[in-house]
Formats: sequence, C-alpha cells, structure tokens
Amino acid sequence: MKKKYGRYFVRLVSLLCLLAATGIFMIYANSLHGKVAASNIAPEQTAEEASPAPSEPEETTVATTSDTTPSETTEDPDATPTPEPEYVEPEMKEAWYNGFSDPRTVRAEVVHPTGDVTVLVNKYYTLTEDYEPDDLVNPKHAGEQKLRKEAADSYEKMYDACKAEVGNGIYLISGYRSFSLQKTLFTRSMNKRSLAFACKRNAYQGRSEHQLGLAMDISPEGSTMISDDFGKTKVGQWVDAHCHEYGFIRRFQTQWINETGYDNEAWHYRYVGVELATYLTEHDMSLEAYYDKCQVMP
Repeated sequence: MKKKYGRYFVRLVSLLCLLAATGIFMIYANSLHGKVAASNIAPEQTAEEASPAPSEPEETTVATTSDTTPSETTEDPDATPTPEPEYVEPEMKEAWYNGFSDPRTVRAEVVHPTGDVTVLVNKYYTLTEDYEPDDLVNPKHAGEQKLRKEAADSYEKMYDACKAEVGNGIYLISGYRSFSLQKTLFTRSMNKRSLAFACKRNAYQGRSEHQLGLAMDISPEGSTMISDDFGKTKVGQWVDAHCHEYGFIRRFQTQWINETGYDNEAWHYRYVGVELATYLTEHDMSLEAYYDKCQVMP
C-alpha cells in the first residue's frame, strides 16, 4: 500500500517540476522577445516616440494652398475699397410736368469726374457744389467763355473746319458755369417762364454739364443769341453732321426726350472725345442709353 502511494507522490512531484520548468521557459522567451523589439527602435527615438501619435485636432486657420479662394486668404492691405455711393436726397415729393421730371424731386447720385470727359451728368447724377475743373481755358471765338483744355482745342479745330467749308464759323455763347451761376439760371427760368419750362430746358444746380467745362451752347458767328433755329442754319447743319469728328455730340434730341429728360436743344453740344462721339453718332444713341441709365418714366 505504501509503495502504491509512493509512486503517485513521485509522479505528482515530477508533474509539478515540469510545470515549473515550462513557466520559467515562457518568462525567459517573453523577455527575449522584448529585447529584440526594443532593438528595432531607432537610437534617437524613445519608447514614447515610437508608439503611434494620437490624431491631432484640425487647425482652425486655413492653410495656404494653390486651391485657396480669395475669400480665404488675408485681405490685401493695399487694396482700394469700393466707395459707398453718395446721394443728394429729394427736396420734395416726386413731380413731373408734361413728361419732364422736376429735378428737385429726384434722388441724385454724386459723381466725381476726376478728369473723365465721358462722365454722365444729368438730373439723376450730380456734381458737388465746389467742383470746378482745374484746366479751364478761354478758347478763340468764345468771348469770355471757358472750356476744359481738351474740349477747347477741339472747338477751335471745329471752328476752322466749319469756317473753311461753310464760309462762317461758330461762336461759343456759354461754356463753363459754376454751381452758383446754374442755380441763378434755373431760378430765373422758373420765375420768368414757369416751373414746367425750367424742368424741360434748364438744368438744376449740380446737374448741369456746363459745370463740367465740357458743354457749350453755340450759334453762328456774328450772333450771340441761343436759338431753336440754329439747327436750320448752314452752320448748325454742318456742326450736326461733323461734330463727332471733333469729339462733340448734339446732346439733347427730340427722339431721346424720354431717355435724357430734356427737350430738344439744337444749340447744346457736349464734348466726350472722338471715339465715343463717333460711336454714339453711328449708333444714333444718347449718352444715357450708352450707359444704360435712361430716366424711368412715371
């Protein structure tokens, strides 16, 4: 009996020794694997650096790439901002007289010509009270009247050509007018003729092309009177046919009344430069139609 239990005891001890040996081997193997893995890390890397980095949160600033749109980039500090339009507000409720608007009842946008000879000025586009061209000169055949230098030079050339072909030249009755002078003329016309007449024939202060120094009222040389019959004279007919060759246009014509806001004026011419004057003449077009800014009829 003792021998039997002795054999079982020996077997149990052997099994325990085997399990112990196996455990010791596993510990040694794991230790050896760790050393091999550690040897694969670059010398300058730490164990913390070798482990995968956590994902970084997205940057709040926009990266500059070739696909970046202008709105995503920093604004150009040298860029010139678009100025907000300035307006002269109406003095009273909108009013029309025989199809012609009362300029005092119109909201007009302020314009700043800065030397531009093609600028649009009318009942809806106004100059400031202190605007005056800095290159006004007194051309020949003009009394004391003045025009801007470019317009004056062209006027003298047109005079010479008209004189040579017709036998009589042109005379400048009215050129540059100040804001204050135009105010006097509008008020006088309104008081002497009527408000309705002033609205179709006289520009309100600030709304006159004469203040640009680019508009002129003319007559045949020898006359100092503005006349509706100017267009019937030989001089008037020649000017009407050839003015664009010198950069002028007949500004207010019967077929454009609803576009310009003024009645026909055979004597009123405006300098816009040869290129634009030729284009408008060839296309039978008013300056308002060219800019797509015709007045809106009621």
